Order: sequence, then structure tokens, then C-alpha cells
Amino acid sequence: MAAEFSVMEQHLQAPRACMPKGKLVLSRMKPGTSVLGAPAPSVKLVLEGEEVYLVDGRSYRVEPGQYLYLDAGADCLGTNRTETTGLCLMLPPTAGAEGGGAPEWSADGLLGRSVVLSTRTSALGDALFRYGREIARNPALGGRLAAGIVEHVGNALSEPLGASRAAIDNLKAAKPSTRRELYHRLERARAYLHDRADRAVTLSELASVANLSQFHLARFFKLAFGQAPIAYHRALRLARAAEFLASGAGSVAEAAEVAGYSDQTALSHAFRKQYGMAPQQWAMTQK
Repeated sequence: MAAEFSVMEQHLQAPRACMPKGKLVLSRMKPGTSVLGAPAPSVKLVLEGEEVYLVDGRSYRVEPGQYLYLDAGADCLGTNRTETTGLCLMLPPTAGAEGGGAPEWSADGLLGRSVVLSTRTSALGDALFRYGREIARNPALGGRLAAGIVEHVGNALSEPLGASRAAIDNLKAAKPSTRRELYHRLERARAYLHDRADRAVTLSELASVANLSQFHLARFFKLAFGQAPIAYHRALRLARAAEFLASGAGSVAEAAEVAGYSDQTALSHAFRKQYGMAPQQWAMTQK
């Protein structure tokens, strides 16, 4: 039996049964609340609108371009206050497990049962967002793609979840719950940077997004992600310029505009520091 696909347009008053091969659901929901079972891990992506999940007494807000990973456990509630479109993947009970046990990425308890991630910060997230958009435009694809998507996500989840767990561990706060809360704020800030690779972002602006002081944001961001936030964002912007040049889409001056640099000179200076050569030279090496 292959993974199933369905379109959900009515809120659930009781949780559905676990599917042995997993299930893919395109949800198009009006405002309301659903009771969601969690006999196996699941992934809940928001394409439009906003969803709030109440998991073990804690609320998780999921905005467009974000997804919630929910480990197996007690039932939870999913609420949307506006019309919302999303994709839900119910994974097979043994997804990511050795010998049918619990998924290896949740074994130590650092990550917790739920985590909200941006689709912009991992290859899996990017693929998940593309799947969601394609199926939302053409639901007929869902039945054909369900098995492959469920398998892909089940196999690939360990990478972003493992990275999240490592980041939480690096924060070294007193309690795991404190680390997880801090990580969610930092991940929100990181997603903000990925969504704004076309302009500069100040530390003050980013601190407001994370609801942290500038000092704590800079300190904990580097612990979690290995770079200070401004350096991390600079690398994103330069990667955007490099991709633009490699594609042959335009000139260095146009690449500067795409990456939010004031002019060609400013881009060239930053590019040389990052890649060890001028943008023109680098573009030639990509041909």
C-alpha cells in the first residue's frame, strides 16, 4: 500500500488513524480549530495564512514559508484565524527509525517534540515548499507524488533536525526548554535574513525580529549558526550575487543591485573578500 493523498477542507473534531505508509494532505481551511492525532511524526507546511499549534501546552505559530515538525505523542490542536493553505505529511510510524523504534533525531530530548523551521534554510525546506506550491496549483499531482514526497521527507528530515539539535546544544543555556525557546527566536531571525538577501539588515532590526537585545542576538546567533548575524547575512547576499553572475543573467552592476549593494565597487570589494577574486574573474571560472 502506497502513501495516500487527500484534500482537507473541513476541520477535524477527532484525530484520524495512523496510515502505515504515510499520507500527504493538501489543506484549504477556513478559520477554525482541528483536533490532530500524532501517532507518528508529521510535518506541517504553511503556504498561505497562518496556523497556531498547541502541543503539550505550548503554542507554535507557523507562518507562510515555515513548517512545523511534530514528533509522535499526544493529540494536539491546530488553529487558523484566517483562510489557510498548507501541506501536511503524516510520516510512516517507523520513518527515520532503526528497527521500528523512535526516530534517532529525537532520542536525546534536546530538540523537544516540536520545532518550527524556515523552508529557506535547508535543501529539504526548499524542496518541501516547491512540492507544496505545485500541489496547491494542481491538486491532481498529489496522488501521483504522495509516495515519493513522503519517502523523500522521511529520509531527509534528519539533516535539518540534526542541525537544529546541534545549534540548541551549542547554546549551553541552563535548561533544555530555555535553549529551545532561544533557538526558536534565533531561527526566526535567520529566516528573516534569508528572506532579505536583496538588502542590508541592521543588527537593531534583526534584534527586534528575535525579541532579543543586540548583544544577546549577536552572541547566541554565532553560537548556534557559527557566524555573527551580519557576516551570515553578507554571505547570503554574496551567494545571491554569485548565483546571478553564474547564470549569465546580467552584469556585475546588476548583480550588485540584486544583492542590495550600493554599487559595483562595493560588491566587488565584498566579493573579493569572500571568494578571493573579483566578480568578473569568478564568473569566468563558472563557464
